[in-house]
Amino acid sequence: MLKIALKKLWLFIKWLVIVILILLLCAYLFLTFAPTFGGKPDAKTQEKISASKHFNGEIFKNLVPTKIDTTSEASPSLLSVLYRLVNPEANKNPTDQLVTQKLNLHQQPLDNDQLVWLGHSSVLFRTDDLTIMTDPVFHRASPVPIGGKAFAMQHTPQIDDMPKIDAVIISHDHYDHLDHRAIQKLNEKVKHFYVPLGIKAHLQRWGVSDDKITEMDWYEEVTLKNTRLVFTPSRHFSGRKFERNRTLWGSWVVKSPNLSLYFSGDGGYSPEFAKIGEQFGPFDIALMEDGAYNADWAQIHMFPEQSVQAAVDLNAKAILPIHWGKFDLSLHQWRDPIERAQKAIEDKPVTLTTPMIGEVFSIQNLPQSEWWKSPYAPRESYQAN
Repeated sequence: MLKIALKKLWLFIKWLVIVILILLLCAYLFLTFAPTFGGKPDAKTQEKISASKHFNGEIFKNLVPTKIDTTSEASPSLLSVLYRLVNPEANKNPTDQLVTQKLNLHQQPLDNDQLVWLGHSSVLFRTDDLTIMTDPVFHRASPVPIGGKAFAMQHTPQIDDMPKIDAVIISHDHYDHLDHRAIQKLNEKVKHFYVPLGIKAHLQRWGVSDDKITEMDWYEEVTLKNTRLVFTPSRHFSGRKFERNRTLWGSWVVKSPNLSLYFSGDGGYSPEFAKIGEQFGPFDIALMEDGAYNADWAQIHMFPEQSVQAAVDLNAKAILPIHWGKFDLSLHQWRDPIERAQKAIEDKPVTLTTPMIGEVFSIQNLPQSEWWKSPYAPRESYQAN
């Protein structure tokens, strides 16, 4: 009996090892060949990276000392956080479809100085007869079909809804800001992509031709017609696999004769907002990150109160909260970002605009509805970290 039991045990171990090896091989092949992870910089890009004063020879560095992980001993474990993200508590996410507006941009194109929030950090706007889009993400905020699914919407913006686009500006290469499937599908609609240093390689792998991509370092700028696009710093990090900070990250200033706009990308609060405001402000509107915050990554994402203060530092007349309302990327309830921003802005010299996803609006007529309050179930009280 012992001999038979040992034989069965050996057979089980052998097949377990085989299964593990197969899984490891599959993971290796996926990480190596899956297009979502992008490409490696060519010699021309690497030369420009090496010449950047923000590159230390191995990685890019923030302008101020920054910790990605600010976890305390009292913080929940990584496994606990992942479990809560995959299995959110009741009422943490919308209980019904988000109230959104249906896009009709082919029959009713954007006029100059009109904008439309497409969800998360994707905003389409027009100025100086130029159509510009920020961080186009139309699919999952994840490289794998686990997590990162968008909330259900009454009318979900689609790539087919998009018009011809003169410029796409990218803040950094995280999956919720750089969607490889969206880039591939948008390619034929887009005249040019403006990206941080190192990200050109990703777009090249996804089929975008070299002559349609311009890589930029902090405070470099280009001019389209009478509009300046300036790539400015943010306090964040980058990386699509296991290597961090091999590509640059940042924010954008758009200055046309009739519109002054700031797009924050992602990042923690820093003195650079005031410097950008002094150099390029005032801004008619600031598209400000407001969501996916947590005490465990407090230096690379802003809390809503900091987002509002950053808009004040920028000398912005209005703030459009972005980076919320589409994906579940943190432990806070989905309405916390906008409700905390509402409260924080009460005594600040800046106007909060709250358009629905898909709602076209102008700088002169800023929507201020509270669309997120109905028809959802009453929320539970929540004290954020």
